[in-house]
Amino acid sequence: MMCALAYIPFLQPMPTVAHWWWLCLIPVCAAISVTWKAVRLETLEHFWRESITMTVHSVLAMAALAAALMVFLRLVIPLLPMS
Repeated sequence: MMCALAYIPFLQPMPTVAHWWWLCLIPVCAAISVTWKAVRLETLEHFWRESITMTVHSVLAMAALAAALMVFLRLVIPLLPMS
């Protein structure tokens, strides 16, 4: 049995956040969107609206990619001939 305080980074996930790592997607996308829009917009009139829109688009795009990958892995790959 392994102690919870002794883990190997990059080889073993943290025991407390291993099942919920995907929840970090929303704050990371929000931080990237806010930073990107703060640098790229000439005026900050519609800053929050555009940041939130970019965050929603990023999260939905990643969810769509995950769903497409799941369909590919579960439906398409088993149909490929094995040689």
